[in-house]
Amino acid sequence: MHSAIGAQELLTLERCISIAMENNLSLKSKRGELQKSKYTISENRAMLLPKLNAFANFNDNFDPPVSVTDGSSYGVPYNVTHTLQYNASAGLQLSMPLFNQTIYATMEITKLVDNINNLSYEKAREDLALQIARMYYIGQTTIEQIAIVKSNITRLEELKSITEAFYDNQMVLDIDVKRVDINLQNLRVQYNNAMSMLEQQLNSLKYIIDYPATAEITLAPSDANSFEEVALTGLSPELFELQMLAGQNSIAQQRRSIVSSGYMPSLTLTGNWMYTAFTDELSNWFHSGPSNHWFRSYGLGLSLRVPIFDGFDKKYKLRKADIDITNSRLAQENTQKQLETEYMNATNDLMNHRRNFERQKENCRLAEEVCGVTGERYREGIASMTEVLQDEMRMSEAQNSYLSAYLNYRLANLKLIKLTGRAGQLIPSAE
Repeated sequence: MHSAIGAQELLTLERCISIAMENNLSLKSKRGELQKSKYTISENRAMLLPKLNAFANFNDNFDPPVSVTDGSSYGVPYNVTHTLQYNASAGLQLSMPLFNQTIYATMEITKLVDNINNLSYEKAREDLALQIARMYYIGQTTIEQIAIVKSNITRLEELKSITEAFYDNQMVLDIDVKRVDINLQNLRVQYNNAMSMLEQQLNSLKYIIDYPATAEITLAPSDANSFEEVALTGLSPELFELQMLAGQNSIAQQRRSIVSSGYMPSLTLTGNWMYTAFTDELSNWFHSGPSNHWFRSYGLGLSLRVPIFDGFDKKYKLRKADIDITNSRLAQENTQKQLETEYMNATNDLMNHRRNFERQKENCRLAEEVCGVTGERYREGIASMTEVLQDEMRMSEAQNSYLSAYLNYRLANLKLIKLTGRAGQLIPSAE
């Protein structure tokens, strides 16, 4: 029941998946997200590095302020000092966190997010491989169906020729010729529909793997005899869905740590190197003299921040974070149970489709055998046209049921490949 259609380029399933891993647009987008995640980690690490800023200021005090100090040493109650109208400053400022628990917790979150993004990318690759395999199996079934219909058309054309010869010899009625012709036309309609369906399926496959839309391709023939059923080893605990939910739970806990770290003191190293100048006339800065002198100052310091009371802000944030952790854990448990249920149902489906496939395979063999015998009897003038057409119809139904059962069997097996954690085996390794 196998065939190759035309002289198109043959693409195996492995080749289709390999092309998709390189060209699929959705995967390319996810690779960009992975790179962004790496930059985010570097961005957060940079928060622990020293920050050095240059600055420059100029002020024109239209009405210069004054400062008042104790003037007893000068023989007056108060000493009034007038500020000069113009002042300028320039220098460098240094800042580096020495201890900040919030920054450390934020870095942990970015690492967890990066890990989840990696898991999401690997899951997308597996999902794409499974999608392509499903489309490939459906396409193979359609090609198989086309081969069967074409074979049936050839056989009915021979039957029509025999019937017309019988009619010319007045051995059958005109109605018998018309019956054969009606069945033949129905098969040709089925053939055209199947060809149109195959073209759409191949177009969809080319889109998914980002293959040239104008390229003519065909698929490798399926072989029911070489089909290997997946080993039922139970639900894999390493499924990407479960790993991602575990990562989300860790993120929820780290976010709570960020809120808690708000109660911790923070220590920052500070430093400056600065020059300042004062004058009462701008033109003085362009001449030598004491009024254009720049005064230098520099030093290092420590800045300690100790939170005391925040109006219960962190208290309520912690309560919200506790709820997020609980919800994350519940989602993890729910997904675990859901996947376990899917595995049990998929196992049941696989066994059921396996039984149906074996039965339909035998039914198809018997129907083809019966149809062959009836055809021979008709040629010998023993069987009637009604018997021949009935057996032809039963054989066609048996063949379609066989193809449907085989496809369902393969798709059920494909689902268990995913649930048992073997979907990665569909992806060819990079050379």
